[in-house]
Amino acid sequence: MIRIIKEIYKALISLPAGMLVTLKYLFGRTVTMQYPEERWILPERFRGRVVLIRDEKTLKHRCTACGNCLRACPNASLRLESAVDQNKKRYPVKFTVDTALCLFCGLCVDSCPFNALKMNKDYELAAASREACVRSLFPDGENDDR
Repeated sequence: MIRIIKEIYKALISLPAGMLVTLKYLFGRTVTMQYPEERWILPERFRGRVVLIRDEKTLKHRCTACGNCLRACPNASLRLESAVDQNKKRYPVKFTVDTALCLFCGLCVDSCPFNALKMNKDYELAAASREACVRSLFPDGENDDR
């Protein structure tokens, strides 16, 4: 009988304590963000989607199709098809990334000796199918006319 009275006493004490915690968070600062209208303020070192960089002088992609990024990628999420021009220099013909496989680790960017890749701040990468996750790194869908 004494045990039951102790349990009732504990319940009567803990109930207002729990309600006080709830009231404290009820009138506190809201944490939820209204997503489409409000956007995250991304940190400086945020790693989003992989993109190719164009040379500022020639406006051609810096990529020489050396394949260092392919070897550095732990998931093999990059695909590269290359060709050789008249000067016997390799250049990428088709360069894609599978965002369903990509870890966004940045190893491909770090391994590129020509600084041809970077991670931008794009984080909206949702797709309706697996095929839609395979994206070209050429923004216009085509490479340089070499």
